[in-house]
Amino acid sequence: MARKSDLSLKKQPRQARSVATVMAIVEAATYILSRGGLTNFTSNKVAERAGVNVASFYQYFPNKEALLFHIIQRTWEVQLERLEPILMDGNVTPARRLRAFIRELMMVEAAETELRRGMRAASVELRETPEFKALFARGTALFHNFLANALRWREPDSIGFIVEATAILITSFTERASDEERSKDYLLRQADFLADLLIVRFGLT
Repeated sequence: MARKSDLSLKKQPRQARSVATVMAIVEAATYILSRGGLTNFTSNKVAERAGVNVASFYQYFPNKEALLFHIIQRTWEVQLERLEPILMDGNVTPARRLRAFIRELMMVEAAETELRRGMRAASVELRETPEFKALFARGTALFHNFLANALRWREPDSIGFIVEATAILITSFTERASDEERSKDYLLRQADFLADLLIVRFGLT
């Protein structure tokens, strides 16, 4: 099992050349994963695709699991930046915002299916890492504000429970659905189904 210390970069790239090397490795790994899955995901093949020697790979990443985790962490951060404005758009009704949010999250989860499989194969539980917990807390706070404003409730205990339960429902549903590798249209139908249930449950317009 990969420990947390095994998932950290050996050193942070600071000079332009180092940053470019790490970016090349990340882009190469993402390319390989998106086309060949885990079968072709080795440090040698990633280094070859990136145009660097394998020593450069190990200069920054202790193993391929650390590279996977680095990609996932960056992916989470980018995805949260994509999801945040959807819920914060005051010019759109709460019902439409919730539907757009779930649809986008479904596509986000589908895009990182191979990454999740890679971490599972390495026996790394992503949800137990501090990085995931911090980003999940940030996303939960965002969703809390959205629902509190949409429902105009003032009971903090009730809204807290509902936000937590709904966040678990949405994230678990979208991750499980995307793991089945259905078509984009099918995944969006599933997202709309879940959105319909929540919109009716909360009485959103």
